[in-house]
Amino acid sequence: MSRTNDLLKIRDLLQRRRRDILSATLGAQRELTALKDQDRDPEYEENAQAELADYTLSSLMEAQRREVMMIDAALRRMDTGVFGSCVDCGYDIPIERLEALPFAIRCEEDATRHELELRGGPQATPTL
Repeated sequence: MSRTNDLLKIRDLLQRRRRDILSATLGAQRELTALKDQDRDPEYEENAQAELADYTLSSLMEAQRREVMMIDAALRRMDTGVFGSCVDCGYDIPIERLEALPFAIRCEEDATRHELELRGGPQATPTL
């Protein structure tokens, strides 16, 4: 398959993921609203559980919002023709990396180097 076809496949994957996230976010917002609107039992333990659920749903929605922002940025890079090029070295990011991490902006080598710099040097252990 050509790189163009691979990139079209990734675009479709990103668009589907974006729709799925937005749908899940709407569900989480409904749950959060229902949780806030329910009559609260005055007992401490139940309030603590409700607060934990509220915090968990809020954190989930924030993570989903960040992922949508990364997807939108990747789609904009596709529209401008720079998707799949490493922002540091300019070489093509391997298609396998883009399939695994479609919003990657760096090749694996530069991503590792960048992360080590953020963590304060080579003694740090890199992550994805």
